[in-house]
Amino acid sequence: MGNLGELSPYEARDAAGFIKLMRQLKERSGLTYRELEERAARSGDVLARSTLADVLRRCTLPRPEVLAGFVRACGDEQRLGAWLDARERVRRRLTQELGSAPGLAQQHLHQQTLTADPAFDLAAPTATASTAMPA
Repeated sequence: MGNLGELSPYEARDAAGFIKLMRQLKERSGLTYRELEERAARSGDVLARSTLADVLRRCTLPRPEVLAGFVRACGDEQRLGAWLDARERVRRRLTQELGSAPGLAQQHLHQQTLTADPAFDLAAPTATASTAMPA
């Protein structure tokens, strides 16, 4: 396995940054999704490779139990507490910024707003033939 010690989960300032660090942890582990699933099972964790692929593809925080299984499977269990604490810090920050505990939809919207995602367009819809006012 690669050097996991240089990677700090505390570098994350938002959910997207946290997921990016998780992707780096996976890469440094050198393990495939299947191998991570098998290692997790040997440790008593449930970490389906499809779930893990979904988590690493999105920009929303994983559930704590998914994160814990992932970190252990990657071989970084000595810093599991740091990963969980960093996740909680990001979650609290999102809660403060949004004014409530963010659900997946809120986290996604928040991330689109922060990254100026072109799919997130608040411009008024253009008039169509069915909604246009008569001249």
